[in-house]
Amino acid sequence: MRHLWKDRRRAQSGATLIELLVSLVIMGLALVLIVGTVSTGLLDASLAKRNTAAQAVMQYELDQISGSPFNSSPQPYSECFATEQPDAPVRASYLASCPAGPFTLRADVDFETSPTPTSQKWTVRVSAWPSSANASGPISVIKANR
Repeated sequence: MRHLWKDRRRAQSGATLIELLVSLVIMGLALVLIVGTVSTGLLDASLAKRNTAAQAVMQYELDQISGSPFNSSPQPYSECFATEQPDAPVRASYLASCPAGPFTLRADVDFETSPTPTSQKWTVRVSAWPSSANASGPISVIKANR
């Protein structure tokens, strides 16, 4: 009877130091994987937000070009956009700096005359502001006087 009592106490004794270290290593690895997954998700979300904003600015400018009447002597221009505050864009002179404020994207709109006086080639470039890094490749459209 005495022998059974000793075995029962030994079976109920606490965890050893090695068991604690192994469990801490497993929990640490799991925590590192979770933190890495969350940070990757946040980075992907911010990149998707930036790309969506650049596409929206490009589409806005293309709509402005197609919706305006044909002008035989148009002027190139730049517009500054604040992606966090969706107010109307602020127009600036062509390739000028955006005014002070929360602007994060700038669209530069230029045109070229074509061999015929009834068509123009418009080019839109969207860049990050103030870094001037390309946020979207240039897109060109032809506008014709009908």
